[in-house]
Amino acid sequence: MVVAVLGASIALGGIDVDACGDKFLRVGRGAHFHGYAATYPASILIYKPANAKPKGIQELADLLKRAGHRPSIAEQGTAVARTSATSFDLVIASYADALKLRHELLASRSRPDVLPILNKPTKELAAEAYRQFPHLLLPHAMTNPEALAEIDRLMERRREGAGAAAPPGGG
Repeated sequence: MVVAVLGASIALGGIDVDACGDKFLRVGRGAHFHGYAATYPASILIYKPANAKPKGIQELADLLKRAGHRPSIAEQGTAVARTSATSFDLVIASYADALKLRHELLASRSRPDVLPILNKPTKELAAEAYRQFPHLLLPHAMTNPEALAEIDRLMERRREGAGAAAPPGGG
């Protein structure tokens, strides 16, 4: 009887199992809840704001490292364009530092993109930031995997030649 029921269900229509687990098979995502593999591993400089807690900066560096990026940390006030012989793909900085850094980095040989961090902004500040930068990190509104995915989107734009280092409108 079991064979008959199984045979009848197969004959009448298959079971759609195509979607089972497909969300874990997307590029850049692992099957583990805490795992995230960067689609575009990058050399990332974390430009430490003056009021940042060392523990928070280290947690960000550890998160980036676990995802496959190569993070470094620079203290606020460091001349980032001349930080070292190392070329960076990306500089993560507070929004307050991001505009200044973007212009400074135009003179560097690797011309890294700048990814601002904006925590709990007003609507007006968020709108202004999005006009200046196509990608932002929003710790109050993003999970760690979402922040890592935002880095991947910026790195994908960079690979396509449409990075965010140059100011909008070429100015």
